[in-house]
Amino acid sequence: MNFKDVYEKEHVTRKFTNRKLQEKTIAGIVKMAQQSPSLLNSQPWRAYVLMGDALSKFKAASAKKIDDKEAAHEDFASMLSLDWDTYPSRNMATMGASQSFFFRNKLQLFNDANKTMFNAPAIIFLTVPKKSPAWSVFDLGIFAQSIMLLAINRGLGVMPAHSMVSYPELVREYAQIPDDEAVGMAIAVGYIDKNAEINDPKFIPKRVPFNEIYKVVE
Repeated sequence: MNFKDVYEKEHVTRKFTNRKLQEKTIAGIVKMAQQSPSLLNSQPWRAYVLMGDALSKFKAASAKKIDDKEAAHEDFASMLSLDWDTYPSRNMATMGASQSFFFRNKLQLFNDANKTMFNAPAIIFLTVPKKSPAWSVFDLGIFAQSIMLLAINRGLGVMPAHSMVSYPELVREYAQIPDDEAVGMAIAVGYIDKNAEINDPKFIPKRVPFNEIYKVVE
């Protein structure tokens, strides 16, 4: 696929089909993503994939915590500042204030999608060592972007979601992740359900004007 086409297709998939995804497909994607750059070639990332029965059990355990109204306690929350500067705060506030409009009064669709982890047949959990500089988080983002673009290039949909790492103790248990690694983020991968209303392009959020994020000095 042409790179421009791949990049233009990069938006989240909120519901996947029931079609199974082969492990070798994910392995090939992650292996290629290893070419991502990192500070001093540190390559701090690790990828753990949940599929099949293990994924089903993880989803059920996570759903129970949601039903029990257990507060999220992500690993990064204890490693990094949770304070937002004015500029990103404004963007998030705009989104929050307009949720009813943006979701066309169908917010429950999105809540259900989060709880079921988007019906994903596979989830890739990404970690860095708990003893890491901020640069490693930047590197992890590059690695994650590589994975997502490579997946899209193979005709798959992707969903990076905060909700899937809300309970890192469950991620560690089911994905068999060592205690000295921080669960940074998760990417759901699968085949896009093109008939699902929640995947309608009308639910793709707009970006801020280009001139607000770009400046050149000569």
